[in-house]
Amino acid sequence: MGRHSSRRTKGTIAIVAGAAIAVAGGVTLVHGLTSDDSPAAPINAASSPTGPGSSSSSGSAGSSSSSSHSPKKHSASSSKSAKHATRKASALPEPKSNSKPVEIANPAGAACIPKSLTVKSVGIVGERVVPMGTNSQGQIYPPAHTTMWYNRSTQPGQDGISVIAGHVTYDGPDNFYNLRNVPTGARVKVVCSNDKVVELTVTHKESVTKTALTTDQRVWGGSSTPVVTLVTCDIASPMVNGHHLSNYVVWTKPA
Repeated sequence: MGRHSSRRTKGTIAIVAGAAIAVAGGVTLVHGLTSDDSPAAPINAASSPTGPGSSSSSGSAGSSSSSSHSPKKHSASSSKSAKHATRKASALPEPKSNSKPVEIANPAGAACIPKSLTVKSVGIVGERVVPMGTNSQGQIYPPAHTTMWYNRSTQPGQDGISVIAGHVTYDGPDNFYNLRNVPTGARVKVVCSNDKVVELTVTHKESVTKTALTTDQRVWGGSSTPVVTLVTCDIASPMVNGHHLSNYVVWTKPA
């Protein structure tokens, strides 16, 4: 996620070249990972059929910054993995507001509501994670310097796919600025609100065009095993109208 001065079948997912991710079920995730003053272009999604903590999460990070790239309220206790959810892509208008933090009922009683993220190999240490939903436009667009867990994706450590996203840049380097440099095999740690710790290992990383990411089931589909994805914009990808054309996704599994 970030902002650019040059100017992240049952729902809908869309990613605009410039910073947006849509989530299944009427949610779009906008992520800008560059240092710009204009907001990243969001992606819209249809209303999500899945509930809190479901594996049918959808979102991607885009970039709306000039120099780089760039969830509905639910009760954590009722979260279940929807292992076979899919989504379609559709472009959205630029966001008019940020996503809002969501209140999680009895977070200590949930399997894992993320509260911090550590990826020491790229300098991310104890980064606060905020459960967030969508903005008034049904888009996922976190504020600057905010790492978010999409609250309709699976909880880390549970079977399904969890989505954690952040900006690469936003008027300067942001939380996921160095994520692209994470090596395969690197350790990732998620600390939950109940102080449970989920230890993960990076298994794969890839630059994915925003168009392709909108239907990439490795991010928005289901999984019979726990998967946590870290999504941001790919600052190395080409830019069009102040937006990077690709996102950068890191996949992790329990260590």
